[in-house]
Amino acid sequence: MKTSIIRLLSLVLIVIPMTVYAQNNIKSAFDAIIKCPEVQITYSHSLDKDPSTGVKTGQSDVYRFVLPTSQAKLIKNVISAFDRDAEMAYSVNRGSGKTSNIDKDMILAVGNGEKAGVCINTPECEYIYSLFLAPLADDPKGIYRYAYGMNYKEEEGNLVGKLVITYATTLKHRQEVEQQRQYDVLRSFSNGAYVINDNHPSQESWFDMLMSYFQSMTSASTQTRIALASKAFKVIRDTSKYPEVTAADKDAVREILKGMISDKKYSESVLNKLLTQCLVEIK
Repeated sequence: MKTSIIRLLSLVLIVIPMTVYAQNNIKSAFDAIIKCPEVQITYSHSLDKDPSTGVKTGQSDVYRFVLPTSQAKLIKNVISAFDRDAEMAYSVNRGSGKTSNIDKDMILAVGNGEKAGVCINTPECEYIYSLFLAPLADDPKGIYRYAYGMNYKEEEGNLVGKLVITYATTLKHRQEVEQQRQYDVLRSFSNGAYVINDNHPSQESWFDMLMSYFQSMTSASTQTRIALASKAFKVIRDTSKYPEVTAADKDAVREILKGMISDKKYSESVLNKLLTQCLVEIK
């Protein structure tokens, strides 16, 4: 059974582009853990392609391992491999999740970032990860990257952790896409696409309009968030102009607002008061 698993994992490693030129040391060190006779491995693998071109658009490979502490050298070899490949990476991060107060989850994105990524700074674990631009032969536009990561901790005489490889657009590209989306939304505001009046209410539904405001707030500046919250308040205040609004719509918006109000991201006083007033206005 063990031999079959190793062979299957080896095939997966060959099929997926882990031979990403710049990460050969990390790849070899990962392979050494995966193929160790004493390791226990479970894994998950996903691969997404553009259906019209067949070009890869996302990848996630996670190998969870339990390794006896007598094989701790394999962990040290992985860390050394990250050091050797560091010159070719555009970002290298290392730290510990052993403290009780982790500022935020460090998520290695997959695809365009809309799918759930892989958390690398798991509590109680040491972690390390590096980001490498995808080869131009695979990604001429230079908007994709590979992420390689590992975390581990000692538990009951074993080293327990995971090895992670993801393929996604770069954070810079995702931010640019989001900024453009926000610009388009704000431009539509200025063009009157979302103006509400007694005779010509917005063509967009009450729920969809509010969702567009809330989604735009996620990565907007505080000033823009306040402007969007003000618009959301006006829409909620004028709910009677939207006869299609259902109780389920209102319940969903209430829950979203509760989550935003309690999120420190939206803790700025004016913004938080506006969101709170939005919640109060939903009748």
